[in-house]
Amino acid sequence: MDNKKYWMKRRRYGWGWTPTTWQGWLIIILQLGVIFVAALQLPAKPVQPSVGQLLPFFVITILVVVSLVLIGLQTAPKPHWRWGKKDDDNPDEDF
Repeated sequence: MDNKKYWMKRRRYGWGWTPTTWQGWLIIILQLGVIFVAALQLPAKPVQPSVGQLLPFFVITILVVVSLVLIGLQTAPKPHWRWGKKDDDNPDEDF
């Protein structure tokens, strides 16, 4: 991203990103909302849920996770494994 502020920064521990702008937080909230609405569609008290009842929830959850990774790749620095703060961390990219 040239001359643009990242929506998310690299996590200090592990692999991935942490939202740091309102746009990043909005993406997280919207995606959690989608998963919550999908969970509401699950049967209330299934004795033994069928694959047909659970499959839509898992498909939606996988699509949300994939979309989050794709959005992160577009709006955040390239992720890599980190284990703590280092002296050469870029404050614009690393949390």
